[in-house]
Amino acid sequence: MAIERYTLTFTPEMSKSPVLCNIGKNHNVTTIIERANISEEAGWAQVAFSGETEEIQRALASLNMTGVSVAPVGLAFTDLN
Repeated sequence: MAIERYTLTFTPEMSKSPVLCNIGKNHNVTTIIERANISEEAGWAQVAFSGETEEIQRALASLNMTGVSVAPVGLAFTDLN
């Protein structure tokens, strides 16, 4: 079993959607929200996913399809400089 950490960025339209809840229901992964800041305008969450590597990758692909921006924690803010 693997644990992978990602920063997810949400659009304003997603701020009221149960995005992470749906990932847990639709994929065999456990999500642990480590940090988050979500408002009506937008938001981000640092999330640890626990599960089989292939299932985590399927969950991440599903997030990308819904418009969530996904970046590994170590790379999440490298473009801000």
